[in-house]
Amino acid sequence: MLSRQYIKIASSSRALLRNNIVISHKHVITPCLCNFPNLPINRLLASNSNSRVVEKSLEKVHSPKISQEGAIDQRPTKKPAVSAETVLEKYVAALNTDIYQKNRVYKNDFMRVLAKVKDLNFSTKKQGLLLIRCCGELLPDESPLCRMQLVEEVWNTIKPHTNFEVEHYNELLKVYIANNRTITVSNFISQMAPVKPTITTYELILRALGEAGDLNQATEVISNMKSQGLPATESVFNSLIICQGKAGNFQNIQEVLTMMKSLNVAPSIETYTATVRALAWNKKPKPLLEEMEKAKELGMQFTEAHVMEIVKTLAYAGQYQPIPTVLNYLPEELLKSPSISPYMQSVTTLLVYQNHPIAALDIYKALPLPSFGPKDDKGLHGRSLVRDCVKASMPSSIIGLITQELMSSGRNPIALQNACEAALQLGKVPLALDLMTRMQQMGITIRPHYFWPILLQTSKTYGEKGIMNTLTTMHQMNVKPDYETIMEYALPYVSFTSPQNLMKKFLETGLNVGTVLTPMMETLLKTGQVRAASELCELFHGKIDNQKLLIPLVKGYLLSSDVKSTVHTLEDMTIKALDKNKDWVGRFLCKFMVHKKIKEDLTDMLNLLKALNSSPVKISTVAADYCLSRLPDKFGQEKIDLFRDYIIRITDERLVDEGDVFDQQLPHPKHMNEENLKAHLHELEAKGMNTRGVLRRLLQQYCREGNLQAAREIAERCQREGVFLSAGMKAAIFDLHVKLGELDLAEIALADLNKTSPNFTLDEYKVIDFATLMVYRKKIDQAIDLITEQSKKRNIVGGRSIAMNCWRLMDATAAHGTHVDVRNMFELLTNFKYCKPSNVMLGPLIRVHLKNGNIQEAVNEFVRLANKYNKTPLKHELLCKILSTMSDGQSEEKFLTNEKTNGRYNKLAQTVLNTNKKVHGSGDVQLTIIGALAEAGFKKTLRKLFLDPSVKFHPDAIVRRCERFADEKKVKALETLAECARDLRHVDTSEIYDLILDVHQRDDNYNEAIALYTRMQEADITPSQKFVQTLISLIQANNKEVPSELSMLVNKQVTKVNS
Repeated sequence: MLSRQYIKIASSSRALLRNNIVISHKHVITPCLCNFPNLPINRLLASNSNSRVVEKSLEKVHSPKISQEGAIDQRPTKKPAVSAETVLEKYVAALNTDIYQKNRVYKNDFMRVLAKVKDLNFSTKKQGLLLIRCCGELLPDESPLCRMQLVEEVWNTIKPHTNFEVEHYNELLKVYIANNRTITVSNFISQMAPVKPTITTYELILRALGEAGDLNQATEVISNMKSQGLPATESVFNSLIICQGKAGNFQNIQEVLTMMKSLNVAPSIETYTATVRALAWNKKPKPLLEEMEKAKELGMQFTEAHVMEIVKTLAYAGQYQPIPTVLNYLPEELLKSPSISPYMQSVTTLLVYQNHPIAALDIYKALPLPSFGPKDDKGLHGRSLVRDCVKASMPSSIIGLITQELMSSGRNPIALQNACEAALQLGKVPLALDLMTRMQQMGITIRPHYFWPILLQTSKTYGEKGIMNTLTTMHQMNVKPDYETIMEYALPYVSFTSPQNLMKKFLETGLNVGTVLTPMMETLLKTGQVRAASELCELFHGKIDNQKLLIPLVKGYLLSSDVKSTVHTLEDMTIKALDKNKDWVGRFLCKFMVHKKIKEDLTDMLNLLKALNSSPVKISTVAADYCLSRLPDKFGQEKIDLFRDYIIRITDERLVDEGDVFDQQLPHPKHMNEENLKAHLHELEAKGMNTRGVLRRLLQQYCREGNLQAAREIAERCQREGVFLSAGMKAAIFDLHVKLGELDLAEIALADLNKTSPNFTLDEYKVIDFATLMVYRKKIDQAIDLITEQSKKRNIVGGRSIAMNCWRLMDATAAHGTHVDVRNMFELLTNFKYCKPSNVMLGPLIRVHLKNGNIQEAVNEFVRLANKYNKTPLKHELLCKILSTMSDGQSEEKFLTNEKTNGRYNKLAQTVLNTNKKVHGSGDVQLTIIGALAEAGFKKTLRKLFLDPSVKFHPDAIVRRCERFADEKKVKALETLAECARDLRHVDTSEIYDLILDVHQRDDNYNEAIALYTRMQEADITPSQKFVQTLISLIQANNKEVPSELSMLVNKQVTKVNS
């Protein structure tokens, strides 16, 4: 089960994510790569838990005798150290346990035994034989190529201390057979010398030749056996049958059977198995099944091993269709048990790693469906099959097919989660994301913590860019990162060189301000960057979880002693609090009063209280009483009186904090956050209590946070369970449909709301947003009617908070309607006082003409609006469009030619500039021309303008224009300005280059940033200290090495400052 505890990785071990994840008492480690290019290097092997326990116990035994104080323990009662041979025996015993219990060994355990044999240059005969044996199908998750290399390594390791006997060569032949390795018989026999082969050796040689289909060598071996007087056993004939089948001579199989009969060698179940396998190689499914049925009629029983051999042969031959029927011949006790046997489990792993996962699935399908108790692990059945597919790098389509079969059949209801869990644990990010997409398509909720391993891995590989890409992916999958995701798995791996740029990066991934503002502020405050936190809070508008910031703010203030920024932060926290029913300033002071520094020095508190007296914030009486009661008696009467006086001045009796400052009782649901609400819901469900109130609060919470998918789930649950929905709840559901773009459902919800609560008034935000959705669906007239009807029922507040909603409505109208529609919508909004005329709100009135390519009408509208409202909306975009048209989208020379002819577009440009001069004065005209020329890329004209002594402008105005370009990521315009303004006294180009680098930092574009620095070096432009620091931060965030010349430049600047 993809549980939160299973995926969550402790902060202290994040770097070990791929190398050391505990999975059911097993560790994932990197395997031997066997030095072969075609070996899949991403197959990781889980070690056996028993061997881990053994190893741990042995480490205790072999550890130096050190007492707790660190001195050598000389007590004679200490037990003697275990010998190295005993350690080897215990390691080998662990291998034997795995073979007995699981019919397999794990490669890391095997390699540990082999390493110990190498160190000791010793192993017993039994241990050596076991190591050779392990290189066959006991390592099912290794390729035959790797297993052959392992057996060669084993052979060379035990060779110096082993007298090879016939048993060693026989075991080696079994490994050759398991790995489908052919042999040259004469060479093998000569290498055995002076060891003499036995009848068993010849049988194994024939079996190896049979599996390879080598008839010529097989005939020679039989002749040699005959000359030595060795009998032709059933095993010899079985090998001949397989050899004939593998060589494609299945007609000769009957001749072999006739020869057996003539020699009075009775066929056993082994002979029938060999015949069936020979038919499988020749793709004869019908005779194959007939042969199996014939054996059954003769009273013979195929064992588990026989059936599995036939299944493997069918899979290798590409004959999947008969496999389900063949599996019906398994012993009855196996077919009645839903639990897969260790041997069959090993075979499924082997089939998966040999690229036959569907055959492995058929083995599971042959078993009866499991029945689950209330406490049973429903993800156990088939989990190893799914994990094997993931580890073997099967395509996601195959994994999806297998998991779908396991889930639909009821064998494993969470097979897809098992697969996703395995992909995350093994660091297979693309596969994990694909599986998550499948989970979403099946209606399975994707939790934010599923992305924690991905965030850790991508941060290690790609630095900050990896974090941003992962967050973008989460947004695209409609998974909203929670507080812990941002705080613990994103912020530690990004650069805080420019917090404001970092916030913009987060917003570009699709996150909203409220999601990242609190964790970013907490991170800054913990490091004493109170001013940066205050500026961030002031510039970006979003709700703050003040409870999480109280202690960090105390710490930040004590580190920085920045009284002014601390007070500003408290003011913003009060305004932007998620819960405005609490006295947050008072709570902050209460936290401050219990800090250990208060017991030593009161200066910091007095400085803060003095500043608070000059601010508008107040505290409640309960907070004031608490602070006064916590004041130590050790300070002089003067300080105590001053403290009391400050506290009394900022106390407001009208301010009430609901509940005691340190009340630890469970809060009322209306004061709970999402996490607490979900926990409370589970508690009520477990107790069988009414959950309606909590469900309503959760729905409101999700709608407020924009978690639309979660809100939809709660809304559907409320409807299923018949939860009474108040008018406010129905309004929230209506707004949910609007935000999801579900116009029909939104209309139904609104009709139901009007029917059940005719006196209920929708807030104006919902009205404007609903109208915007109607416009997007090309129902502009209905949108106008809606606003007109709803506006008659309310006292409209309007103001800046709804201005953005109104602009979206206007912009949608400009995109989907005519200029008449846009004008009507604007007049409607302004007449009802939803908004006021401003450059932003007037912009769509011009953009609707630009959309249609009608520049003349756009200029006419621009002049009309300027005369009527004394505003110049979209002047920059309009002028850029005219300049671009004058150059026909080509070179600057074309623009200069058209300018000299004083044509139609030149006159339109003059009209725009004259109108702008009338509204803003001549100084703004120069800046407008500079901005437009820079964006158009007309460098000659812009340079000429800069060199003209009659052109005057304030340098700060240029910087503000550049900052706007930077916000819009218009790098080309900034580079044009920097190039044309070079060597001018009144323009500081270093600030422009700083802004260009800020854009590259926001995009995490390491290559472009380095290219910019290289161009500056070539042009002999000295970067500012801020530029150098930002560039170094960007390089380090991308896990790149900082160039030495850049480091030297930092050192030089530091030296200059110090001198």
